[in-house]
Amino acid sequence: MGIKIPNHKVTAHSPSTLEKIKKVGIGQKLADIEKTFGSTYRRLDPDKPSPTVTRSGYRDFIHPFEDRMLTVRELACLQTFPIDWEIKGVRLDSYSSKRKTTMTQFGQVGNAVPPKLGEAVAKAIMSQWFETKGKEKK
Repeated sequence: MGIKIPNHKVTAHSPSTLEKIKKVGIGQKLADIEKTFGSTYRRLDPDKPSPTVTRSGYRDFIHPFEDRMLTVRELACLQTFPIDWEIKGVRLDSYSSKRKTTMTQFGQVGNAVPPKLGEAVAKAIMSQWFETKGKEKK
């Protein structure tokens, strides 16, 4: 019995998208290889930090070793979300009535403040707050 990991659904790419993905080497962008308009396909380099995750992340990052885009879960891991954190809502944009009222899972991850960054900022603020409060009492 396998472990179910939330939001780890691989996108079924069209043949034309797969053709583009296969051209891109580790650390490269599609724009490095061919003239593109608006394409940001880039294959992640496992030995370097990831570029910024954005709300359109499903179009941005190619898996370093597999010919596919990253899943919502993989992008959430780059953003430092816990592995068991479940992102709710529609996965991708659709032309349904939900489109106007909900942000996609990819959008939620891309728009989020990375939890580890939030934690570090909160700790720094708390450290300054209590240090200042301690000095006021003396």
